Amino acid sequence: MQALLRNRVFLWLVGSLFLFNILINNHNTSLWDEDEAAYAGFAKTMVISDNWLIPDFMWAGIHKKPPLHFWSVATSYKLFGINEFASRVPSVMSVLGTIIILFFLGKRIFGRDTALGACLIMSSTLFIPNIAKIALTDASLLFFQTLSVLSLYLYIKEFRFKWNLLFWFGVAMGVLLKGPPILILSGGVWFFLALFHPNRKRLIGTHPWFFLPLALSPLLLWGYMAYQKNPEMVNWMIDWYITKRVSGSGAVLGQTAPPGYYALVLILCFLPVLPFFPAALWDGFKRLKNKEAESIFLAGWLIFGWFFYELMPSKLPTYVLGSVPALCILIARQMPKGNMDEYSYFRVTAVFSVLYVLIICALIIGLIFAGYQLLGSAASLQAIMFSIIIWPLSFISATLVFAKRYKYGIAGLIFNGLLFTTLAWLLLMPLVETPRSASKRMAKQLHQLSPEGTTVLLGDDFPRVPSIPFYLSQHFGKHYFHYYDLNRVIEILNEPYPYAAVVGEEWKNQIEESMHLKGDTLSFLQEVEGWTTDEVNHSSYWILMKYSE
Repeated sequence: MQALLRNRVFLWLVGSLFLFNILINNHNTSLWDEDEAAYAGFAKTMVISDNWLIPDFMWAGIHKKPPLHFWSVATSYKLFGINEFASRVPSVMSVLGTIIILFFLGKRIFGRDTALGACLIMSSTLFIPNIAKIALTDASLLFFQTLSVLSLYLYIKEFRFKWNLLFWFGVAMGVLLKGPPILILSGGVWFFLALFHPNRKRLIGTHPWFFLPLALSPLLLWGYMAYQKNPEMVNWMIDWYITKRVSGSGAVLGQTAPPGYYALVLILCFLPVLPFFPAALWDGFKRLKNKEAESIFLAGWLIFGWFFYELMPSKLPTYVLGSVPALCILIARQMPKGNMDEYSYFRVTAVFSVLYVLIICALIIGLIFAGYQLLGSAASLQAIMFSIIIWPLSFISATLVFAKRYKYGIAGLIFNGLLFTTLAWLLLMPLVETPRSASKRMAKQLHQLSPEGTTVLLGDDFPRVPSIPFYLSQHFGKHYFHYYDLNRVIEILNEPYPYAAVVGEEWKNQIEESMHLKGDTLSFLQEVEGWTTDEVNHSSYWILMKYSE
């Protein structure tokens, strides 16, 4: 591993490919429903209305959160215009920032080689590059979680006040971004260190009785001002994001799974370096038994970044992203320094290198089968092209690890993880993009067909996803309205003004039947087919117009 960390060509190749991965297709990939489109809608409303206090957007009420992410996206819109690329700029910058602080703060704790190795491993995971490509809160939360936890330990290690300030700054921003998650991680690590770390007395110098209220004050100030304008929203957010998730009263939106779910999530995340994943956990446990100070810190990080969420009834894959930097450090510091027979974990690494090959093989077969079932032979052919590149490199890398040729095996595993993301976005995502971009395609076609000044009527018989109003607003401004009453839509379509309706199959049939009974017909009717992406269900939008030019 040390030879790789001093090979500038290798480091530049990894860095360049990682940057390519987090930027590729960010400008032309349509917004993902529901969360990304909802957040983009909140930010767009803030820019247009100049009201940056209350998150508000059509069909997005369930996605309201504290405002920091919406503010960052709205600021990006001010700089780059309202588009998909600008929506994702904050996430891209957050992932880059996480890598940077993991290296510069991590090397003060664990040394340059371990910190740099952790950065290389993080760049090759299957989750981290991809959260930069979707404008959710998770990338920014990961940045502030990593900043706060590393700063806290640096304060204990070096006892310098600047690290205490950085710790509380990370907490303050994390709370303003997403509320409790950063308190669970940073507060949990604080208490764990207070119980077990040999320098725990230094934690008194963090002055939580003063700095915790100070860190919470931006969120509380926003909450107070928002409550004055919309008390129902604030009460709902407290119940939805805190009470239901922590009290055990039930899983939110059916997002539940048994304990062990996140272990599988993290194995998938670290699949590119799976041969070293179990050894890293065992090595960390052995060091913890020896009461090594840094291992106590990492144990607290994993307990409150991973194991805590295994016990919660409500589960989403992104909940445990805060533990990823700690796992990257664990993996990096136990990787062999060369092709040495003295590596303590060569047996378990050999076993899991075989398992890695089998999992990659099963994953590729699944991609080919799923591509054919969902999108047809063209998608399965692309999946085969994907496998022609990924499978040989996976097999060669795992074989090198099995044969204790660790330098080349580790390099191959890291490149394989990077190429997995690259090829997924170059070969596979364009095929998925066509059906999942139905909202964007529908809005564009409707704009091309409609005379100037057209008002859009939205029916109530198709999934109400936030991407529909987002893309309609790109072309029609505020001239679109949602109707629950089919008869009212029929009445408006018969008025002598430029109206267009967007409805599902059921309403389309009833509107045609109603007009046929009156001896009337529609001037234009067109179907836009696609998916409801959050459920991967087929959906059709019908564009109806009685008057057209």
